[in-house]
Amino acid sequence: MFLRKYKTYLLSLSLMVTLLLMGLVYKSLNNGTGGARVLNSPVDGLIPLVPWMSLPYLGWYPFIFAAMAYLCLRDTRLYLRVLLAMNICLCVCYLIYAHFQTTVPRPVLSGSGLGTRLLRYVYSEDRPYNCFPSIHALHSYLVMRGVWASRSVRRRYKLLISAGSITIIASTLLIKQHVIYDAAAAALLGETVFMLLGGIWIYKRRQLTKWRQRIN
Repeated sequence: MFLRKYKTYLLSLSLMVTLLLMGLVYKSLNNGTGGARVLNSPVDGLIPLVPWMSLPYLGWYPFIFAAMAYLCLRDTRLYLRVLLAMNICLCVCYLIYAHFQTTVPRPVLSGSGLGTRLLRYVYSEDRPYNCFPSIHALHSYLVMRGVWASRSVRRRYKLLISAGSITIIASTLLIKQHVIYDAAAAALLGETVFMLLGGIWIYKRRQLTKWRQRIN
């Protein structure tokens, strides 16, 4: 019984490879050939540059994997819903990137502290395009949304994952990798797709219940 559950868990977890495959498309769109626009708002000018926030920004990959692995362990159905929402949202993001490319002006960096060195690394590895919506914010929002929707996840873990998600979303703004509109659009897109998938699941379950009642 244990081995069967373990195999099922690993199989469900392996589906996260779809995110890696989707990520291959990202690089091909991460350029300014489409005439990138700037979406700065007055609020963005008030947000300070905090180079050390590069740490949570770079920690996004392990955080998402760990949070999804935990959600898969506690609530496989919601894990699959979040994973499907992520992939659907990525398709929407890529369509937007292809037809409405945006960019964020980067500040001139000075100093040689650890935070500044990390931020230089972020800037060198990730070109300033593919900004609206922010995928960092999107995935962080969805894992947070997923754990709060689950009755199987303990409250302290919900708070812990939420703190990590909010920190990562904030980091995208504090290192000037994204603007407010990027984060807001990510949350709106994630919430819309997450709710639509939930509605579809409820509808399918009701239809199945009606079908069973007719048979009986």
